[in-house]
Amino acid sequence: MESLLGTLPGAGEFLAAGPPWWFGFHAVPGLAETVLRGHEAEYIDFFLASGTHGRGVPAGIRDAFADAYSRPEALRCAFSYYRALPACARQIADAVAGRHLTVPTLVIGSHPVGAALERQLRPITDHLDGRIIDDCGHIIPLDRPEALLSLLLPFLGSQRP
Repeated sequence: MESLLGTLPGAGEFLAAGPPWWFGFHAVPGLAETVLRGHEAEYIDFFLASGTHGRGVPAGIRDAFADAYSRPEALRCAFSYYRALPACARQIADAVAGRHLTVPTLVIGSHPVGAALERQLRPITDHLDGRIIDDCGHIIPLDRPEALLSLLLPFLGSQRP
């Protein structure tokens, strides 16, 4: 959901101007942790606001994120995802080489990634259902949880043996 799958073809339109700025910022070991130390809450506020088209999230959710990311080693652990992207991309490419996903797969996009993940998975997935949630930011479960559930529940219910 609202992501890319390594460097598989299909994300070119989304990446035409390069990856989002935070990919590089988070990928440099130690940089983001050093710059953000003591400002974790402000950084979280930025992402929660931009990831929900400015709608934000309830104070309790925001506070839980800020608390979690203010703990020792939390930022390093969070940013390790970005630092592992090159190795993960190689692993994904190897995993799909000559293979197809045969399980029913639901892909959900919104803004800014949109249909990029669907385009990446379409050539390697036998049963793909691609959906876009309009007027939704990057953090789909926090921005439009009802719209997300309206897609997930029927998909999951239809997969019963």
